[in-house]
Amino acid sequence: MHVEKSCFIPEIQEEREVFLSRMGKNPFYVFMDETSGKVAGYISAEYLEKIPESASEVALNHKPSGKKTNIIYISSFALLPEYRGEGLGKEMWNCSCALFSKLPGVKTLVLLVNEEWKGAAHIYERAGFKTVNVFEDFFPKTDGIRSKGILMCKELF
Repeated sequence: MHVEKSCFIPEIQEEREVFLSRMGKNPFYVFMDETSGKVAGYISAEYLEKIPESASEVALNHKPSGKKTNIIYISSFALLPEYRGEGLGKEMWNCSCALFSKLPGVKTLVLLVNEEWKGAAHIYERAGFKTVNVFEDFFPKTDGIRSKGILMCKELF
């Protein structure tokens, strides 16, 4: 939860119970700093029955079903600020996607990115993700205005 609180504004932080429900039946990887032994970040995912068509299907703090399907929704990816700027985020992202693609039966990766997170969107695009939908007014901001959520998918071969 330290990583969640350090990486996201309070309006989009997910609850501890949501993380616990994802960890039990869904892919959840923690990135460790081998030098210090401290947690550096995480990637959280869950199985989906279908590619989301509405924002409510991927709303913040929703509880995952845990039923294994051929679609993985990457619900959160975070790297502590002190580990950014050295290419570690890109490396961890690519390693995580490789792990997801090796899960039995998985054919599609899905994620949702805030329209304002240009750096993250760039990494996802370079990894082969394509925009498939845009959810208006999805992400809350500290100023009360909401920003778009961009739904992206990557088909695995």
